[in-house]
Amino acid sequence: MSTKNKKQKTRMVLGGLLILIGLLLPLFVVEGLLRAIGPDWLVLRMREIALHNNVYFDTDAGWPVECGDLNCYMFSPNSEFQVVTQEYSHAVTIDQYGNRSNRNLKTDTGTSVPILGDSFTFGLGVEDNETFVSLVDKSSSIRYMNLGIPGNSVTQHIDIVERRHSSLGNPSHYVFVFFVGNDFQNILESQIINSKRDTVDVGEDSDINYYPTTTNKFNIFSSLNEYVLQDAFLSKLYVVQWVRHKLLIIVNQSSADLMDPIFLVIRNDRHYLTDAKQVLEQKLKRLNRLASKLQFKYAFVIIPDRHQIDPNLLIARSQYYGIAEEQIEIDLPNIVLAGALESNDVPYVDITQCMADQEDVVSLYYLRDNHLTVDGHRVAAKCMNNALEAIVRQ
Repeated sequence: MSTKNKKQKTRMVLGGLLILIGLLLPLFVVEGLLRAIGPDWLVLRMREIALHNNVYFDTDAGWPVECGDLNCYMFSPNSEFQVVTQEYSHAVTIDQYGNRSNRNLKTDTGTSVPILGDSFTFGLGVEDNETFVSLVDKSSSIRYMNLGIPGNSVTQHIDIVERRHSSLGNPSHYVFVFFVGNDFQNILESQIINSKRDTVDVGEDSDINYYPTTTNKFNIFSSLNEYVLQDAFLSKLYVVQWVRHKLLIIVNQSSADLMDPIFLVIRNDRHYLTDAKQVLEQKLKRLNRLASKLQFKYAFVIIPDRHQIDPNLLIARSQYYGIAEEQIEIDLPNIVLAGALESNDVPYVDITQCMADQEDVVSLYYLRDNHLTVDGHRVAAKCMNNALEAIVRQ
């Protein structure tokens, strides 16, 4: 090879290296700046990703749960299983009735009140005797029963009452727990699933879009996001999450609503809550008919989402999603829910403000998992105890 050719090749290699350095250097600079003075939403996002990468999330696939054609209605009596994540690890004991045990030794008081709810009521993240149901039960002469099943909403709760009322001893009262964070979404999804069941074969591999937004148009972003989270190198880059944030804002402007479910119902520029309210009112009418038929009374307990009681978290997450402050009404879902309950003469206890008044609201919820911590259950029980007792004893 001639000297001229060698020099030309050397120039090409050096030129390529300079171009590569020119491309990478700004990225390194931006990465360093984001790590040093990044916005709060980015710091929060990276903390969550750090947990995600080290978590084994137990699924409910192996749980001893008994299901019908449409939903699961109880756990297998006298069973036990473990729930394990990076944030918590605990055992679950199911009593002889198929409910989560309260671990409170009580004689038959003659008054039993089933409490129905989702994973918050069930108590994902805490031991049997640490759930708010167990704590309320312990302080009362009334026997409260934990019928919480993760993933359920009021739609499934009504089915459970209809199916189990007799085996539960024909209770005169029921309590339904409504988690503002995703129960509006869940009842709307359930309505969509049921409406499509008659025309589509819903199996394990069904492609039905359960999410009533345009999210299904952006599956490529979901796949890309999952790839980044699973990659040991990319998941640690602040600049990648900063770019993701910008893309997320653009995508959400097309009403994709790729965000935490609570933001679907606290925004005043979306019709999502209006649609969910219509479905809720239908469920309350059905519940009223069932209550009249089976001769029982019922009440609701409203559990807040963590964004509703933590202003700093709300601001950080809103900035991350690109939602303006004037687009948010934090108590909007509570107002809508209270209005629906009051119009049906249903007593309720909303513990949102009580939980928001606590000194350390951050300690009440897990960071990644979003369920109540031991402190969260303790505070929830304290906030609802007296009002719930008064309602049940009426």
